[in-house]
Amino acid sequence: MKAIVATRFGEPAEVLELKTLPDPLPPGPGEVVIRVTTRCVHPGNLAMIRGRFHIPLPPGGLVPGGDGVGVVEAVGAGLDPAQGIKPGVRVIFNPSPGAWAERLTTRAELVTPVPDDLSDAVASQLLPNTVIALLLLRAAQRAAPDAGRETPILLTAAGSAVARIVTIAARRRGLKIISAVRSKAGATALSARFPDLTVVSTADPDWTDQVRAAADERPLQVIMDPVGGAMVSDLAGLLGGDGALLLYGGLAPEPITFPSIGLAHREIMFKGVSCARWLENTSAAQRREDVAEAIEIGRAAPGQFNVEGDYDIARFADAISHIERTNRNGAVLISSDA
Repeated sequence: MKAIVATRFGEPAEVLELKTLPDPLPPGPGEVVIRVTTRCVHPGNLAMIRGRFHIPLPPGGLVPGGDGVGVVEAVGAGLDPAQGIKPGVRVIFNPSPGAWAERLTTRAELVTPVPDDLSDAVASQLLPNTVIALLLLRAAQRAAPDAGRETPILLTAAGSAVARIVTIAARRRGLKIISAVRSKAGATALSARFPDLTVVSTADPDWTDQVRAAADERPLQVIMDPVGGAMVSDLAGLLGGDGALLLYGGLAPEPITFPSIGLAHREIMFKGVSCARWLENTSAAQRREDVAEAIEIGRAAPGQFNVEGDYDIARFADAISHIERTNRNGAVLISSDA
C-alpha cells in the first residue's frame, strides 16, 4: 500500500515521502482494517511533522494523520454486532494514527458508520474538528457556567473549521458568539456563512472596542483562541475577573508574553484544550454522543464544510502547500482509492 511517511521531523516538503509499505496484518480481537478513502489535512498534522509535539519518531518513520473516512475491509473477533461495523461499511474514525496511508488498523471503538447521505468530503472533516469544538464548549461551561448566555463567547480565528463548528454547536445550545478574524476579507466571507453573526476584523485598530460594544460593554467570561502569540495580551484585556482564555493551538510563531500580575490580580485562567486527550478524559458514552453530534452537524449543515482542494495521495505535496495558503476558505483533502 502507498503511505505518506515522515522519515524525520522537519519541514513537510523536506521530510515527507510517498512510500510503499506492507498491507496491514489481519485484525486482532476488537480491531478493524479500514481502506482509507479521504483525509482532511489539519494544521496540527503539520505541527506534528515539524516536531512541535515532542513525540518520538516511530521506527521506520511517522505516517501522519489521525482521522478520515473509509470502508471497512476486515474485522477481528469480538465485535458487538450492534455497532454495525462489518466489511463494506463506510465509516469515520478518530483518533487512529496512520491515516495518511491507504489502509490502517484501528480499534473498533474508534470507528463509527456514517449515513449514505453524508458525503466523503463532509464526513472527512467532522473529526477531530467537532471533538475539539465540543471539548471547548464543555471547558467553557466548567470555567463559567453562564458563558454565552448574557455575555457572548469570543472566538478568534473564527473562519477556521473548528471555530465554525463551535459556532454551530453553540447555537444548538442557545449560546451567543462573537467572532474575530484577521482580515476584512475574512470577515466578509464569514458573515456570508453566518449572516446574523457578529464578526470583527482584528485588522481594524479599534477591534477590541468593537468586541466590547458587541458584548454591551460587559467583560468577557470566556475566549477561545488557537493562535496565541502577541495577541494574547489584547485578549486577556477583554476578560473580566475569573475569566478564562481557552487555548487550543499555537499558530503564532512567537511565544505568549503577558505580565503575571494581570493573571493574579483578576484571577484570569489560561487553559489548554486538546483533542489528543479526548480518549483519556472523556467517557465512552460521551465519546459516542460527541461523534453522533458530529454526524448530526454534518447532515444539518453540509454547506459549512466546503472543500477548496482535493488531491490524490500522490500529490500530497500540493495538498500541504495549499493548506498553508493565506486567506484559505475551505478544507484541503487527500484522497485515495486503493
